[in-house]
Amino acid sequence: MSNTQTHFPADARAYRPRGAAERLFYCRDREVLIDGPAGTGKTRACLEKVHLLAQEIPKLRALLVRKTRTSMTQSVLVTFEEKVLPAGSHLSKGPQRWYRHSYRYPNGAEVVTGGLDNVERIMSSEYDIIVVFEATEITENDWEMLLTRLRNHVLPFQQQIADCNPSHPRHWLIERARQKKMTRLPSRHEDNPSLTSEYLEGLAQLSGHRRSRLFEGVWAAAEGLVYPAWESAFRDHFDPSAGRLTGGIDFGWTNPFAALGGVYFAAGGSAGTIYVWYERYRTKTLLRDHAAALPADHLWEADPSAPQQIAELRRAGHRVRPAANDIVIGINAINARIEDGTLLISRRCRALAAEMSAYQYGPDGASEQPLDEFNHACDALRYLVMGIDRGRVAAGRIAQEPLK
Repeated sequence: MSNTQTHFPADARAYRPRGAAERLFYCRDREVLIDGPAGTGKTRACLEKVHLLAQEIPKLRALLVRKTRTSMTQSVLVTFEEKVLPAGSHLSKGPQRWYRHSYRYPNGAEVVTGGLDNVERIMSSEYDIIVVFEATEITENDWEMLLTRLRNHVLPFQQQIADCNPSHPRHWLIERARQKKMTRLPSRHEDNPSLTSEYLEGLAQLSGHRRSRLFEGVWAAAEGLVYPAWESAFRDHFDPSAGRLTGGIDFGWTNPFAALGGVYFAAGGSAGTIYVWYERYRTKTLLRDHAAALPADHLWEADPSAPQQIAELRRAGHRVRPAANDIVIGINAINARIEDGTLLISRRCRALAAEMSAYQYGPDGASEQPLDEFNHACDALRYLVMGIDRGRVAAGRIAQEPLK
């Protein structure tokens, strides 16, 4: 922690970290992932570390953040005030949790709270330590954006911690850990001696990927994937022949803006092959900045529900038209191309790979419509493929708007 010996809290709560939580207390690495099944005490450990540092280090600045500020208020701050701060602490006095922006310590240290739905306030300051709770909710771009705020340099180390339960096996967090960009601290139920047998029995009764993730702590794929053979489409390297430059765009602000670019090469009378090589996946970025970054000379198939954004991209010089948006037909077209090997995707398209490994149908299997999550890059891919295949797959059903 500091350069002196760490002293754990000795009040009535008698908190002492165990297992991954204890390793977290002494870890100084810049990027840290603490993950594991539900109930292992990950969030409590992160909050206890921040509280201890704030007491020991004058003028320290820490940030506690989630995807939204509302979710922070209803979860993390309840734990912080009711389990971490001493009973009656002056730190919890003042504004109610809904309106609280920070906790100010007598030594000048400050623990700031926020959500990425108000990113301007977060990004306007500098911190020594940042903890992202439920980190699977945010994008890798969000994570790297927050890393740029680690420059207060009051601590002898600057650190950003991701706290989460496991998600799908190609999530960017576990991929980042596998690439040794962040230190992974896997937690286990044994780390939390306060767990009851009833709680563990409840987790054990879960089924499928929920049991794997929340009881076993495994980064497991969900059942009912929309694209069950998705991995077979991804390649380390390929050299597409010259052909039609094509792309798909799904607009977003709080949700990611996703753009995929590629080449379509038609051989003879066959369906031809689509090579996807370019990916842009960003949140909280102005459309004019996306327009400046997108490759030129592509024919972009864009979300038809956003005519103003389509018009803005056209004014910026891009060829854009509203995409065909029949979800079922588009999914079938993608699966058909994956099966016959005529859709090839670069492994550099990491967000798309992560989404395709998680995009799924509802648990009851009653609907042909997938769940509305993990689908931003997937939607961009669907628009791109249907830009090529709409006449072949859905002849007579989907009108093609002429280019302007």
